[in-house]
Amino acid sequence: MAYCIGYVATDQEEVRRVTEEVFPQEVALGELLAGAAEPEHVLPLARELIRQGAQAIVARGGNFQNLQAIAADLPLIELNIMAQDVFAVLGKVADQYEEIWLVLSSFAKFDYSACQGLLPDKVHYFHYGPVEDMREFLAELTAPENTLIIGGGYVVGPARARGFDAIQIRSSPVSLRESYAAAQTILRERDKEVAKARQITTILSNIEDGVVVLDEKNRVTLCNRKAEELLGCVFDTLRGNEMTAILPAFVPVWEALQQKKARQQLMRTPTHILSIKAAPITDVSKEVPAGGILLTLQDVTKLQELEKNLRFQLVKKGLTARYHFSDILTQDRAMTGLIQWAMECAAAEDTVLLYGQSGTGKELFAQSIHNASRRSSSPFVAVNCAALSESLLESELFGYIGGAFTGARKEGKAGLFELAHGGTIFLDEINSMSLSTQAKILRVIEEKEVMRLGSDYIIPLDVRVIAAANEDLTHMVRQDKFRRDLFFRLNVLELHIPTLNERPRDIPLLFRSFVAQLRRCTLEEVVLSDSLQEKLLRHNWWGNVRELRNMARRYAILGEDFPMAALEAADTACAGDLLDDSFRVDLKALNRAVEDMVIESLLSRGLTKTQTAQALGISRTALFKKMEGHRRREGEPQPADK
Repeated sequence: MAYCIGYVATDQEEVRRVTEEVFPQEVALGELLAGAAEPEHVLPLARELIRQGAQAIVARGGNFQNLQAIAADLPLIELNIMAQDVFAVLGKVADQYEEIWLVLSSFAKFDYSACQGLLPDKVHYFHYGPVEDMREFLAELTAPENTLIIGGGYVVGPARARGFDAIQIRSSPVSLRESYAAAQTILRERDKEVAKARQITTILSNIEDGVVVLDEKNRVTLCNRKAEELLGCVFDTLRGNEMTAILPAFVPVWEALQQKKARQQLMRTPTHILSIKAAPITDVSKEVPAGGILLTLQDVTKLQELEKNLRFQLVKKGLTARYHFSDILTQDRAMTGLIQWAMECAAAEDTVLLYGQSGTGKELFAQSIHNASRRSSSPFVAVNCAALSESLLESELFGYIGGAFTGARKEGKAGLFELAHGGTIFLDEINSMSLSTQAKILRVIEEKEVMRLGSDYIIPLDVRVIAAANEDLTHMVRQDKFRRDLFFRLNVLELHIPTLNERPRDIPLLFRSFVAQLRRCTLEEVVLSDSLQEKLLRHNWWGNVRELRNMARRYAILGEDFPMAALEAADTACAGDLLDDSFRVDLKALNRAVEDMVIESLLSRGLTKTQTAQALGISRTALFKKMEGHRRREGEPQPADK
């Protein structure tokens, strides 16, 4: 693309030469406009050329000096007077004059000192700035009558008025074309910069963060619409003002930036809570400060809302695993060994089968195995097989196409196996799954593919399966309640998670940990009394860790006095299951050894003496007598009766 260039001269002969001899083709194409005017009319001439379409102006010497007023509106390119232009004139007339003066503007690119050795002695030089200096020089010049003045268009008129011969230096075609090419290049680069600026403006206007650029004196030089919104000011109000005046809380950030350090800080405005990140602007190529500071403004409230929505969506789909092996607290040697074995299982790709009573932490282990595996960055999908009916479980596991059954979504739905692609699926309480569903699960695991309900095409899968059961699957296989082939497909790597009663050293530790979480304090800050610890250790934790967590919650709310009564109430509730009409023991049919074993067993299960007597169908006094008889037979000392 060629641009239209304007050329300003001081006489028509110069214009004719430029338009007819040097740039005839450009003039014909409308790519060059030229005009001549007296010095006092040069500026109006340039404005007229601009009105006609000139996108840049080329001028020389005094014209270039007088046209500085338009330089702010469009490119102004100087047509230089070069040494070859001066020598071209001197070569023709040097022998005809007694004295020659070169009167050149300061804008002329002519180095007299470098050329002086090549010039005759009769050639002198005057270098002027303002045109008035040139006129004053010519008015006061004392020279022989046969003197020649050589200069630009501004010089010829005053020189002739003094009676001197005067010749105007003409720029060579080479100089003219160089200036024209320079103007074209400047305009192309300008448009590139304008395009970049528009692109940057568009980008800044459409990003969600506020962006503010400060100069080295803390003044706003640029900002986008989001920054205007967050700061509550339009750019015209912000421009040129110091950021510390707009936002007083910015002062410590500005002070840190004086040491060329990036800084991020939360700040409160009348309408927003902002996270402002500030960093010095550097020259990427040289990795040195380029001057100025870039501020990135984020609305913390909006960030929190976005994070909340994202977490809700992920948690809603069950695609995240929160726990790691480091979250499993234990002081039990067997439990430590189990964790080590689980870590080794995590490194493999085989299926894992977890055994454990309800509340022992089967999903905690499943998530930890996933997070320690190579699939940790992929989805973790958990499904409780006991919580869904058979038909609903199949549609959830395998998905369905639109219209597969009454009530199905029109667009269909991806199954949990599909959602777990590349990651892990955790099938909790798999022992509750029907035999028909077990057969379909086996096919998915064996073939590594799934077919949605109502569909006729296969979807390949890459999913690791972790299953959990709260019943002995071996026993269920023998009773034909669980498929033998699925059992052996699942039971590659096996973990048996102990009950809480089997790891008594962990009971106080876990209890303190739960209390610390609830009170938001450190584990060391939770101190339990000896009596409470003894009670915790003596209690039969049928609900395992889940029951312990509930008890810790009560303790965190009500303090030391509550757990004692709560534990007794729990013991009574557990024992209450034994107090129905069907639970009776006829001691008459037992010998004394069996009688003693029954009494000891009931007491060891946490029943009080009154509850034990009630379960045996005897009075409390009779129970005491039997216990005393047992002690006498064993030779134990007699305790004081209570």
